Amino acid sequence: MADTLDYAQFPAAPLGSQGGFAGVRAWRRRELAIGVSSALAASVFACFPWSLALVGGLTIVGLAAAENEPFILTVIFLIPVGWIVNSDFPIKNVSVAIRILVLAGFFLGRLMRGKLSGRELLRPSITRASLLFLCLAVGSNAWGGIGWSHESWRSVYDLAAFIGFFMMLLTWMDSRRRIRTVLAILLYSAMGTAVFAIAQEVAGGYTSLWLYLSPSGDEFDRWASRAPSFLNYSNSLAGYLDLILPFALACCLLGKGRWKQLGGWATGLGVLALLCTQSLGGLAGFVAILILAVTCLAGSQRRRVILLTGICAAVFLVYAQRGILSPAHTEEALGPDAMMRLLLWGTAWDLFLKSPVFGVGWGNFINLYGSYLTAFSDWIKPGVFGIHNIYLQLLAETGVAGCTSFFYLVVQVWRQAWGQWRSSFDYLDRALAFGVMGALVSVLVHGLVDFLFQVSPQFGTLFWVLLALLVANGRLASWTEKGRPGA
Repeated sequence: MADTLDYAQFPAAPLGSQGGFAGVRAWRRRELAIGVSSALAASVFACFPWSLALVGGLTIVGLAAAENEPFILTVIFLIPVGWIVNSDFPIKNVSVAIRILVLAGFFLGRLMRGKLSGRELLRPSITRASLLFLCLAVGSNAWGGIGWSHESWRSVYDLAAFIGFFMMLLTWMDSRRRIRTVLAILLYSAMGTAVFAIAQEVAGGYTSLWLYLSPSGDEFDRWASRAPSFLNYSNSLAGYLDLILPFALACCLLGKGRWKQLGGWATGLGVLALLCTQSLGGLAGFVAILILAVTCLAGSQRRRVILLTGICAAVFLVYAQRGILSPAHTEEALGPDAMMRLLLWGTAWDLFLKSPVFGVGWGNFINLYGSYLTAFSDWIKPGVFGIHNIYLQLLAETGVAGCTSFFYLVVQVWRQAWGQWRSSFDYLDRALAFGVMGALVSVLVHGLVDFLFQVSPQFGTLFWVLLALLVANGRLASWTEKGRPGA
């Protein structure tokens, strides 16, 4: 019968034979070993909860050392997901800790296999500029006269994780297939992030998932119809979306087939999520991206004028309907917020004048501004706010030295992106080059009212991931010209 098992397919040794009893005894020993091991593991985890984290950490290091591709792609896909643990453990951001373990395991595996070339890794100018900025950020704490604090250690730790992840991906993305896979993963990840932000807006709250990943503090107790998605704050989400939207928009306009569809979906969902953040700085950054797109992609001068006029009309319409589109930014709310930022900017300038060369130390502003604004302590709580301006933040915390090194990095990135934009004939290469240029523009425009590199690890990680994609893509192009394999 069709439903009857054919036991002839599973022959078994007779129970009376020696082999049969030996097989049964061996099977029971395996069962006993599995049971005892499971019980011991459960006991260890119950008595020593940190052992579970230890096993997880070793597993992450092992997978990274083996360069398991699905694992690395999963880590990239989960970049926007933050996970803060309320505990006395010094490292509370689990996502950053995981990325540190990943890059440590990756470079350990490369070192053990003898495949780590420091000269090849340091050859790109963007790599050297990034490391120079990291050195001066560390040096600002050593030479700035203020010294180290908990916040400065955390900020340097995050910055080292950003640049370390950049160097890991730059080493790993050694083929066009891997670069394009990472680009697709970033678009899918952005779509998922945008969908969750829209779901929060529809639900009218942060949702239990967000409250689990980011245990709420006093500043997040009240829902203000500003969705943060998986990130810690709505402005952080706006900055994150402004980094990936230029590439999505370029894929939509320049791409073909699957890439055009993927870019269209990512752009549409991303813009909706950006509106859900009600971030004025994020919207200004996106308008700057649109202006750059018109400048680079519109064919004729007449078309540029028409499109720029349309953008201006859309901005005016949004401003006219700001009470509906951005109820969190009423005139009553904008006044105190603007005054607070002006006070913080003034304090940042005073700190810069006290230490103009190296600043007061990367991450130290949050610990210092309270003593300058004691008259406003009931309104501007000490130890909570940043400067909300990328230019003043860099000047105050890293001085002229650190600020110059950061904008040297920006110039190097722009030069390489512009060169790839003009010289590439492949639509995806051009989309990547435009995506990086648009990301830079959004950082500089949004940076007038926010500084996200210390506030959002997801933002900083994505920024340097885009730089790694740009450098790796340019490196493959040069290998192809020299006859080296780049497929």
